[in-house]
Amino acid sequence: MTVSQLTSRDNPLLKTIRLVSSGSKRAPEQLVVAEGIRVLEEVNDSCHEIEAVVFSEHFGSVPREELLLESWQSRGVHAYRVGEKLFASISGVSAPQGAIALVRVPALSLDRLPQPENALILYACGLQDPGNLGTLIRTAAAAGASAVCTTKGTVSARNPKALRASAGLFFCLPLVEHVEAVNFLDYCSSRAIRIFRTDAREGVLYTDADLRLPCAILLGNEGSGMTGQELFEFPSIRIPMAEGVESLNVAIAAAVILFEASRQRRDKPRKQT
Repeated sequence: MTVSQLTSRDNPLLKTIRLVSSGSKRAPEQLVVAEGIRVLEEVNDSCHEIEAVVFSEHFGSVPREELLLESWQSRGVHAYRVGEKLFASISGVSAPQGAIALVRVPALSLDRLPQPENALILYACGLQDPGNLGTLIRTAAAAGASAVCTTKGTVSARNPKALRASAGLFFCLPLVEHVEAVNFLDYCSSRAIRIFRTDAREGVLYTDADLRLPCAILLGNEGSGMTGQELFEFPSIRIPMAEGVESLNVAIAAAVILFEASRQRRDKPRKQT
């Protein structure tokens, strides 16, 4: 692998990484910043194109780092080495792991979502914390969900903190952002995907809901919950909690429900229709 040495803080590539990381409107479209060994391994296992990698002087000293370098070499990725201080200037974490990749991830639309036999979709409505959204994506992938969709008011899944919280599974799970509720509802209706709305206080117990057939789980904002009158017409499910406890963290609630869906689909026969 041919490696170029970068020494200027004002190098165009490093400027691009900073722009993408900050979510600047001047950042090139479709590019995301992947940082951290685990995240970069997921990038390598995905089908996404790596535009360039930047790594520090000491990167490559352990087996997992060596494997990444070998993978980038075999794929012909443009690679650049920088000093430790310069690398710290583009890193978004307090303890950098020594490598960052610029990855091209084209935006996905609803009509291009893969069509699994038994869909399980998570629809995040108005989440503001990138850590929560990243954890939702990681949980959805682990539970075997087919896709994650978000509303326009939800924090971007391309946010570096969300990417890290997803442990890189952002690159492996189909994700459609900025989906209007009416479009999502039409999508589900046209494909016989049943919709369940989560609620902290009312609805059937999540263990009593039939999650074996194609379904979508709607999750509301961390503080205000679900908004949008069109969403309240759907059956609600709830997680029972101890008296005096108002609610669960949205990512934890999603994990409980998604893994219940996974359990039902694994352990129970599907209803005949």
